[in-house]
Order: sequence, then C-alpha cells, then structure tokens
Amino acid sequence: MNVAIIGAGSAGLMCACALSKKHSVTVLEKNSDAGKKLMLTGKGRCNLTNLVKPCEFLQSVLQNSEFVKDSLLEFTPKDTVSFFEGIGVRVQAENNNRVFPSRDGASAVRYALQKHAELSGVKFIFNTTVARINKKNCFKVVTFCLENKQESVLDFDIVIVATGGMSFPATGSTGDGYAIAKKFGHNIISPRAALCGMRLETQIGLPGSSVNCSALIIDEKSIPVTETETGDMLFTKNGVSGPIVFRLTSMFKNSLIDKHFLQVNFAPNLVEEKLQARLIKMLKESSRKSLFYVFREFVPIAVANWLVEASKLPKSKPCANFTKLEIEKIFLMITQSRIPIIDFEDIKTATITRGGIDVNKVDSNSMQSKLVSGLFFIGEVLDVDALSGGFNLQIAFSTANSCAKALNQY
Repeated sequence: MNVAIIGAGSAGLMCACALSKKHSVTVLEKNSDAGKKLMLTGKGRCNLTNLVKPCEFLQSVLQNSEFVKDSLLEFTPKDTVSFFEGIGVRVQAENNNRVFPSRDGASAVRYALQKHAELSGVKFIFNTTVARINKKNCFKVVTFCLENKQESVLDFDIVIVATGGMSFPATGSTGDGYAIAKKFGHNIISPRAALCGMRLETQIGLPGSSVNCSALIIDEKSIPVTETETGDMLFTKNGVSGPIVFRLTSMFKNSLIDKHFLQVNFAPNLVEEKLQARLIKMLKESSRKSLFYVFREFVPIAVANWLVEASKLPKSKPCANFTKLEIEKIFLMITQSRIPIIDFEDIKTATITRGGIDVNKVDSNSMQSKLVSGLFFIGEVLDVDALSGGFNLQIAFSTANSCAKALNQY
C-alpha cells in the first residue's frame, strides 16, 4: 500500500520505522529536517520513556488512559528500550525510572530514527505542508512546497496524521492535524497548555528564585481540584513554573482556570504542631525583629518580602508584640498562602497540549478513524496526555506501533 505519514516527529518517525517494507511510505514534513520538537525533550537530553510498572505508568496518563492502555501493553517501555538499542542508541535509566540516551541526547535519537526509516525504504519530503486532503477511491493529498511555492497532488491509500499538538509552534506543531481531522468529521477537544507554568495575579518579584514547597489548586470555595504536589517551584516574571507547577497544570481538569487559587505551603517538611512550636519560639527569640525575618527563615528574600506585603500585618512591628490572631495569620501565610491564578502560560511555551482529536471516534487498537477508512491518528494530535518523565514520548511510540502493526497485517 501507498502510505503517507504527515509529520516527522517522534510518533511519525517511529511509525515509519515500524511499517513493513512491503508498503511504500512517504513522510511529509513542513520543517527542513525531522524531529524538531524531539530535540527539545528533556531539555535536549530526550527522556525516551519511563520504566515504572504498567499500572503506575497508566496512573501518570491523565487524559484518556483507557484509550492507550492496550497500545502501552503491546509496546511497553521495555520494548522502547530494546528498539532503540537495536538501532544503535544506547540508553541508561536514571532517577525515577527515567530513560535517556547514554550520549548525544535527542540528536542521537533523531538521527537513528531517520536513518533506520531511510534504510527501510521510507521517503522523506521536507519543507512541505499539506494544503488539503480529499478522498474518493484513494486519498488525494495536495501538498505545498515552501521552497518553490508549488502545489502537487499525491495519491495515497493510507494517511497517518502525526502532526503533534499546538505547543511550541516554532517547531511546526501548529494544529494542522486538527484541521484534517475536522474536515473528515472528527470532533476536536479544545486544545490548551499542559505541563506549563502559571500566571498569577500577584507579582512576587525576583524571577529565577526558587523554593521547595508543596502546592495544590483550589476553587473559590477552597475545595481542592488537584492533588497536593511537593518539590521545587520557580518564580517567573509573571508567576510560577517548575516541576510541581507542571504537574498541577496537567492535573487540572476543569475547562476554565479563572476563580481558582494556587495554595502553597512553604514549610512542607514540618508537621503542623512542630511548625507552630518553632514559629512561637522564633517570635520569642527574635522579639525585637520585624516580621520579614520570620518569613525569611522559610523562603528566599523576595518571597519573604511578598509574604510581608500579602499578610497586611505591620511591617515594622516587633515580633514580641504580635497578638494570638496575628500569629495565627503568620502561620497560615507560611502554610496556606493563596494566590489568585490568572491563567496558564501560553500554549506556545507549554511542553505538551491538552486536548486534540476526540478519541471516541478513533479505534484504540489500530488508531484508525471510525469515520473514515484508511485515516489514522497517532501521538500528541490525539486527546491523550501525561505527566512529565518520559510518559508522553512513550505514548507517541506506542500509538505509532499500534498503527503500524494494524497496517502490516494487510
């Protein structure tokens, strides 16, 4: 069969490698080379997968885990490791079961995938976008060459959409796959940023400073809408970022973030009773000092200054003079600071996209459209996303494998 793969990212490259040589495979890519977004994963080190147990892996898939369950069991993280070592990419497991190439990071991964595909007879056409697709007896794919500005019409029996989401559009992820799916009757779940930072109403200041804390998102009734996450939080120009913030933005299920708050505990390692005892002791020992010095025991200078302002307590009041109610407020500022959330960071800077092609009309075994025979969707273009740690790349590889396996039966 004559097969088109639209997109030379992680899913598209893996699918090209996995398709049988009996198929004629062409990969259409708008960039001048393959794997442009792949080069950014793991800050260039390329976190290929995660070797946790299958049940733990699925718990890290936050959207439509049941849809990808069979794919992940069919092509597991161990299979990913075996595949890459088989094409010359040595790997190593590091903290939290994350798997990385032993050397050269994403560059080694991209090179090996493309080289393996080419050796299997796959043809790559770069600097080319898909203008439109029609289907009668076969798919008529109208392409537009970005170099010579010419259109061409190519015929294919099969079209595999592997265009990614909308995060980091500079890498080519501009939502092209959504338009293709929508033309053929598929519903698109509104894309938004995930694994990203937050913009907060309060400007804390001193971008670049970080603090170890625990945090969660609550609604206007103080009801938690995410689990509590503990780790490093980085302060940015407009809000916060860092590992725990990425996890919180991915866990947030509601459609709108307005009227929600980030609740932060700046002393996550102290139980309430010990913290209260320590706070009272500090106030006595620092009786002549101001409130700033109390907060400074727990957080960086910029955050301590912000806590003083946010508490609305007298800045220069000696610690010895604080009332019982004021001490309780200080305690709450340390353990339950609540900051209004304006929005998530722009999807242009997000790690991944939440939303995409509604999986209800996609076959979970083959990744084929239930509406159009011969049309397949793989990778981030689908409404499936997970936490950071190699989970999203594994989903791309597993869905690509499911698609290739189904086509290899023809």
